[in-house]
Amino acid sequence: MRALLLTVLLAAPAGATRPLTPPAPEFPSGAGWINAKPLPLTLLRRRKVTVLAFLNLTSANTLRTLPTLKSWFDRYAMSQLMIIGVLTPDLEMHRDAVWARGQLKRLGVEFPVILDSDRRLWESYANEGWPALYLIDRRGRLVFDRLGEGGYKEFESELRAALADIIGEDELPAAVNAAEPAMKHCGGATADIAMGARSEVPALALDKDFSRRSSMIVEARAGELATRGVWNAEPDGLRLGQDNRAQGAFVRVVYSGAQALAVLAPPAGRNPKARFFVKQDDLWLHEGNAGRDIRFDDDGRSFVLAESPSLYDLTRDPSGRPHELSLIPDSKGAGIYGFSFADSCLAADLP
Repeated sequence: MRALLLTVLLAAPAGATRPLTPPAPEFPSGAGWINAKPLPLTLLRRRKVTVLAFLNLTSANTLRTLPTLKSWFDRYAMSQLMIIGVLTPDLEMHRDAVWARGQLKRLGVEFPVILDSDRRLWESYANEGWPALYLIDRRGRLVFDRLGEGGYKEFESELRAALADIIGEDELPAAVNAAEPAMKHCGGATADIAMGARSEVPALALDKDFSRRSSMIVEARAGELATRGVWNAEPDGLRLGQDNRAQGAFVRVVYSGAQALAVLAPPAGRNPKARFFVKQDDLWLHEGNAGRDIRFDDDGRSFVLAESPSLYDLTRDPSGRPHELSLIPDSKGAGIYGFSFADSCLAADLP
């Protein structure tokens, strides 16, 4: 368990009485809400135990945690538990309330969500990443927290103890006991790759005859990003700046891992959509290595249909060996915002 990140906090072992239980910062006034009217934290005191969950709807880490949060909400909502999600922007698209509402509906999220567009709540909790869970007891005190995936059984144990303080232990429903992610013998996975101005390493510009590629060993190039064609760099990603009917423009990444995902977006406009053709090691995907979001056209070409900015599941390979992955959008203005990869323990269908 990591220590709470508010000022001068002292950590304690799970289940122990904390020497210091600071008051939870109030929710910022004027923030937008989804699935509920504004809920001041003062209104929840003495009535509810609250789980405050910082979420990123284009992050695989968050999406893998959502089923557990939804299960807790379903199991304990009638036992005085309130779960409140917090959407603090990482990409500019995250500030769009219409986009956020659509994503939450698609993901089946029914608990209240705060739009932390100005990052005030993120800063008041000194939060460090997604997902992050904070447990607030009926007195409005921060009593437990967790950064990252896993630790669900430990968190639920603390959650149940806080609920028992309101309704009594005998009135608690059975525990959810969410499955913990495996941590051993998982193989490796390339770190997330950002695009555009956020990219730490400039993308290579491929020459027409691909001589650069043929002279380099794939295993030594994990994390390498390259482009061909006209791409416009934006603060959060790359947008295709040319017609691509001949499929000459693409983004290519070299990665290792059991699963590859990417944040993709269609061109801006009314009812937009774009196909992103997907190749691995210069070959079209097939049923054995295609991710859940892959489709196939009549010619057997593998592609993702992007109808809104979202995280898309592209490839699978349990061996986790290195690959070259190419994305070839068919529409000018289509955007690529970043890549994520998972090892064999975390690779999974996302909600």
